[in-house]
Amino acid sequence: MDIKQVLEKTAGEVPQKTAVVLGSRRVTYHELNEASSRVANALMGLGVKKGDHVAILMSYSPEWLINYFGIVKAAGITVILNSMLTAPELASLLQDSDFEILLTEKKFSQPLASYLSTIPSLKRVIDVDSDSYVEIMANGSSILPVIDIDEEDETAIVYALGVLGKQNGVVHTHASLTGAIALLSSGIEQDKADVIINPIPFFYLLGLCGAALGSILCGSTIVIIPRFTPTAILEAVNEERGTIICGVPAMYEALASIDDNVLKSYALSSLRVVFTGGAKASPYLAKRLEDKLGVTFCEAYGLTEHPVVSLGTTRNRRLGTAGNPACEIKILDDNGAEVPQCEIGEAVVKAPWTMKGYYKMPDLTSQVLKNGWFYTGDLVRLDKDGYLEYIKKKSSIIVTSAGIKIQPTEVESVLLRHPSVAEAAYVGVNDQHGGQIPTAFIVLKEGQSVTKGEIRNFCLQSLADYKLPRKIEFVDNIPKTGSGKK
Repeated sequence: MDIKQVLEKTAGEVPQKTAVVLGSRRVTYHELNEASSRVANALMGLGVKKGDHVAILMSYSPEWLINYFGIVKAAGITVILNSMLTAPELASLLQDSDFEILLTEKKFSQPLASYLSTIPSLKRVIDVDSDSYVEIMANGSSILPVIDIDEEDETAIVYALGVLGKQNGVVHTHASLTGAIALLSSGIEQDKADVIINPIPFFYLLGLCGAALGSILCGSTIVIIPRFTPTAILEAVNEERGTIICGVPAMYEALASIDDNVLKSYALSSLRVVFTGGAKASPYLAKRLEDKLGVTFCEAYGLTEHPVVSLGTTRNRRLGTAGNPACEIKILDDNGAEVPQCEIGEAVVKAPWTMKGYYKMPDLTSQVLKNGWFYTGDLVRLDKDGYLEYIKKKSSIIVTSAGIKIQPTEVESVLLRHPSVAEAAYVGVNDQHGGQIPTAFIVLKEGQSVTKGEIRNFCLQSLADYKLPRKIEFVDNIPKTGSGKK
């Protein structure tokens, strides 16, 4: 089954069932299917052919899914961009992606205007909040375009911080994404009766595969939470009779901290599963949440390049682990030899849902994909019963408890541009929830003075908010190795 057929099948079976909820807005499967076909026909009318690149840079909303499926139905390759990034950060990704059409909103296209004018491949920018888009949708045919799509065809380029610590386009096929969503949805026993409360944006694979595509495959309802707060989650469960929450450990930590008396004011008995990924969850957090909400806590471990490595299911999980491996796995030491069970090594995996490769990066691809085996760059351990525990990244990449990955050198280069900064080190300091707190250690130039607030404001000019230091420490020196490395 290709991704287009995932929606077509469910829309044919339950056309009037609610597919997506955002506040008071409800979109049925029929409406999602019909609107996305209009987008597909409009794109084809603009000259989009099978395999052309169409970028999507939009807010977390039903329109994101409508336009995503429109690109899929036109047999285009969706360039999935993180809307949290700043215009300068996005510019390099857009240059790299060879996209021809950008589906976006005015709040994104206007800051990007000067960059977009320099991209030779770009043919058209379409703001979905413009009159021209409304006209396109009104005049577009709602009949499904007839295009042959093979499950091995490329369908998406997802820009993410890869194993090697660089922002690369991860190329996925229809088969690699549908294989992952079938595994995840079956692991939590998801079906048409489920209502999934989802605060994770669709530009993350956890949001796209773990929540959206898995729900559409099963005919479930997706409730979009555009901005996470514990109250927003509880209200959504209460009002929509939510059965599953998809989130990351930092979100669940906030939920677990809510006073029991406050919880009593919400009807939460419909909840059965909380599903997490993106970062390691502590067994203490998982147990607290299970006891507090009366749910089953299921944790998955995967990467953008390989969406599912292991999964704790509703019928088989062990708190503090990411369940049993869901694919072929070897755990290797630095010399490439397999380590004994219960010892730590790098996870090397093989499955049909591994990425095809990094876009236009054959050399980088060959470093992580060898004879079908994907080298994750993650240190893990299999316990005596075969449950997988994620330990940490081999590299210096910072992984927060929100599941966000940050390359330290990118932030350090910005810090060093400040006129008062002589040296800077950006590192992850372990927190009590299994994640890391991004912390900047700064040595000031002699005679210079600057506040932590001024440093943060300086960084904000060049970096997305999630990359900013959560802690800033001024120090007299930064320890280095004999070779001068920090």
